[in-house]
Amino acid sequence: MKSFSLSRSRIVALIFASLVIGLWGCASPRQGPELPEVNIGVAEFTQPHSTLDMLAGYMAENAPRVPPKTLTELDATLIDVLRKETKRSYAPADSFLGCRNAKAPGQTGGRVAAFKRWIAVGNCMKVDFLLVPQVIELHEREGSEAGVTRPAGVILDFFLLDVKNAVLTSRSHFDETQTALADNLLDTGKFFSRGAKWISAMELSREGMVKAVKDMGL
Repeated sequence: MKSFSLSRSRIVALIFASLVIGLWGCASPRQGPELPEVNIGVAEFTQPHSTLDMLAGYMAENAPRVPPKTLTELDATLIDVLRKETKRSYAPADSFLGCRNAKAPGQTGGRVAAFKRWIAVGNCMKVDFLLVPQVIELHEREGSEAGVTRPAGVILDFFLLDVKNAVLTSRSHFDETQTALADNLLDTGKFFSRGAKWISAMELSREGMVKAVKDMGL
């Protein structure tokens, strides 16, 4: 099996390119229009089981199921990112827990499309906007920080719903698998911003969350 390692010699050999291309790679994601002061709720992370669970995008083919423990860790990481990267206050988590099974108007049983379900949850929470995070695919690195046989990779989607007007206002998509420095010089900035090491799937997910904050103007 192919092994990816971050040897000192390879880093030195590419240092000149790193200095030049790194200026591009370090650029921050474009900041979206900042939202006004509104009441925002945060849903829990879910992994779509079918197209009925999707708000947009596509299902990852043969994607392994993400363990509940990992979903819980994603939830905690997102709350931490929102606390550190924004100056807003968000609806308390227990308000979501009390509304996670809210039914859409006219729903008598069975499953409904994701959009109607999340709008119902937002109405139950009495929030203006609802941030809905979804993990499409997540696989952990196989190896260590120094070298891997398979790098970490994640596909995340974040949706911001205008609950009162029942519209999807914005989406942030993050699809990333870490690559070796020698394999993609355009990722030089990312390589060094990650401490010149192979990071975990959760660390990679955090990057996607920070991107979502900027994309959505949170």
